Amino acid sequence: MQALGLAFAVLWHLRHGAQPPPHDLPAHIVSNAAGALFVMLAALAADEALRRGVRLWRAYPVALLSASVATAVVQWRLQSWPAVALAEGTRPLTAAVSVGLGVFTLGGIGLLAYINRQSAERMLQGVRAAELERVGVERRLIESRLAAAQAQIDPERVLRHLAEIRNLYASARPGADERLEALIQELRASVAQGVDVIQPRESVP
Repeated sequence: MQALGLAFAVLWHLRHGAQPPPHDLPAHIVSNAAGALFVMLAALAADEALRRGVRLWRAYPVALLSASVATAVVQWRLQSWPAVALAEGTRPLTAAVSVGLGVFTLGGIGLLAYINRQSAERMLQGVRAAELERVGVERRLIESRLAAAQAQIDPERVLRHLAEIRNLYASARPGADERLEALIQELRASVAQGVDVIQPRESVP
């Protein structure tokens, strides 16, 4: 914003040729510096208002209007100082209103660019937060499914079934083969479930 204001000040200075108004360029530099300072403070105040729950369409316009009024008041006071006053003969109120309108216009353009940048950063942060949350949910889901798969394989229960199957074989009673096959299928199902859960994790680069 200050760069645009200074560019306009230089053009105004050059337009008057060899006889520009006295102290015209320093006066514009001072007024634009004050305007840029107030607009930056207004942006910071609007950001704080947003964090406190104020709506965007209210926070930034009010902040910009406050910066314009503050700059106009400063310029009105500066008009009493010949070294930094605008064109000689200009009424203080006229100079203050002119500078305030300039700050409102150029500051509005600068704030629009600032708002767009802030919105893009907030969207990027939201996407990153959502991605981190998704990864966390997937990790917790994988851990819970692995825990469930591991819980299905109870070592004591497996050993007890094996002991019963061994006794069946030792006593040559029927049903030993069926009990052994059922235990094998159960263990295979539990292991397969664990493999299916682990496989997606291993495929992630």
